[in-house]
Amino acid sequence: MIFNMKAKTWLRAFFILILAFLVLVGGLVVYLDPFFHYHAPREGWYYELGDQRSQNDGITRHFSYNAIITGTSMSENFKTSEFAALFGTSAVKLPYPGATFKEINDNLKTAFETHDEIRYVLRPLDYSHIVEDKDAMREDMGEYPTYLYDRNLLNDVKYLYNRDVLFYYLLPMLEKRLKGEPGGITSFDDYASSYQDVCSKENALAGVESFGTAAEQASLSEEEIEELKANMEQNVIGLAKEHPETTFLYFFPPYSAVWWGSLKEDGTLLKQIQAEKLATQMMLEETDNIQVYSFNEHTEVVFDLDNYKDSGHYGPAVNSMILQWIAKGDGRLTEENLEDYIQTETEIYLNYDYNQLLE
Repeated sequence: MIFNMKAKTWLRAFFILILAFLVLVGGLVVYLDPFFHYHAPREGWYYELGDQRSQNDGITRHFSYNAIITGTSMSENFKTSEFAALFGTSAVKLPYPGATFKEINDNLKTAFETHDEIRYVLRPLDYSHIVEDKDAMREDMGEYPTYLYDRNLLNDVKYLYNRDVLFYYLLPMLEKRLKGEPGGITSFDDYASSYQDVCSKENALAGVESFGTAAEQASLSEEEIEELKANMEQNVIGLAKEHPETTFLYFFPPYSAVWWGSLKEDGTLLKQIQAEKLATQMMLEETDNIQVYSFNEHTEVVFDLDNYKDSGHYGPAVNSMILQWIAKGDGRLTEENLEDYIQTETEIYLNYDYNQLLE
């Protein structure tokens, strides 16, 4: 009898300790909220920005800003301080590496639902995602943290008792506080910034031994044209129509000449230019508050492979150039100059001997 009573007492105490631990951990996550799911950063604590798909929604909802820099990895190396100096704004950077147009647009919808007076949106329109299903999502990049994007409190347990949140975010925050280190957040200049030390001709040409004879150049099929139109209308143009007070700065990223060479080799170069032209025409015809930019005439950048870490990804210096170009209107496409631009772009990249890049 006495043994049974002691066992029950110990068992009760054990469950009370477990419950207390869970309450403590969950309470700390809610209070400090390293992914900003419930609130903005608390003063006196340092917040590390690093997990884009987990933190961007909270930044979007709870931070104060009047401009947004967003997009795929082509947006990661922008500096909000440079953007502020050129455009007089307070911007946040919300990169989504590898994201589809829908994923980026869904986050922008949240921004406009939670903020008034957004002056600018700066966003690359990656060539690889122009012709794509309008509802496509990147399901191949690990589990998508939908529990952070919805308002369902029941599935918040995935956040409150998340090992990565506890060990990689919460505990380091507590350690910094105990050491008396100052609070704040990772600078948006540094958030997701990368490639500084890996841009080189060797890396841009990795795996390329030669460029073979060009295949016959294909054109967009009717199915691809309809897919492009639906994607652009839903995920690029629609939001701009709804918010005429905001200027949307869209640009086609200047991938390297190696990328263009691969398109010529496999016969899809003209198809890609056709997609760029059609997407641009749609944006120019349907809205007055979208500015479209393309920089492929800047061959001093595109053909300098030391600007790239692979065939597509450029380094921070190119991001800075892009901001300068946009601020000056350099590379802006209009209804008046689009045909000439497309003709020049076609002549440059269709006629170039890409094997010269290997010299």
